[in-house]
Amino acid sequence: MKIGLIGDLEGEVDAAVDCLRLLGERGDIDVACQLGDLRFGYGPDPEGYLDTVESLCAEYGIELQCITGNHENWDLLDALWAEARWQDGDGTLRPIAVRDHISMLPRGFRWELGGRSFVALGSAPSVNRGLLTEGVDWWPTEVLREEHVQATTAGGHADVMLTHDSPAPPYCTTTVADIMAGNPMGWPDDVLAYAADGIDKVTRAVLGVRPRLLAHGHFHVAGEADVRLPGADHDTTIWSLAARQDPGNVRVLDLDTLTDAAENATA
Repeated sequence: MKIGLIGDLEGEVDAAVDCLRLLGERGDIDVACQLGDLRFGYGPDPEGYLDTVESLCAEYGIELQCITGNHENWDLLDALWAEARWQDGDGTLRPIAVRDHISMLPRGFRWELGGRSFVALGSAPSVNRGLLTEGVDWWPTEVLREEHVQATTAGGHADVMLTHDSPAPPYCTTTVADIMAGNPMGWPDDVLAYAADGIDKVTRAVLGVRPRLLAHGHFHVAGEADVRLPGADHDTTIWSLAARQDPGNVRVLDLDTLTDAAENATA
């Protein structure tokens, strides 16, 4: 079985259409996972945007499973997950079906697909929060909390881990490590500290899960690395995905081998 992986779409309709069409025209993709910053629930036309994404998914028969990013309407997500229909009897959150073919996955959610175990851990701090307006395009519940880390690691190992944020060096791609070390956008110290807290939580979750493959977005750069996590008896392959329509924003994961089935897949 092969699944698609899609990086940050940032609410851009053309990017979503191109990515889904690229995967759909292969003819062998029934499930795609989007790695956060779909921009669910806000923007100039959030419902029209979702309708367009849904129409592409329906056309190609693709189920789109979205982990949460920082750029989502967290007030809306929090309100939906407060409803009993999106909770199990013990209060554990369920995926929210936002359209027939589109779901939003809660932090720490686990599932099985193609004989592989998966765990999702979305969210990240917005480094540009000082440029955003609370309640309009930024919400404080975007961040990971300790409870999310604990929920993710409580289940132990998973073959595939999907996150929005990246773990810290040396457990990340070179392209991401360069951004962390270089601060190319010149963010101030308080913002870097805000970002570092999210990176620390993701790192601890990754070390607890010890996946065989980790894929994430957030940094908007494509990259790949193989690392050995402490205590693991296997290497972990890490993919950072690009964003929007940039090369490297789409990958095809072969679940039998946990390798890329289409090294040249770009949108």
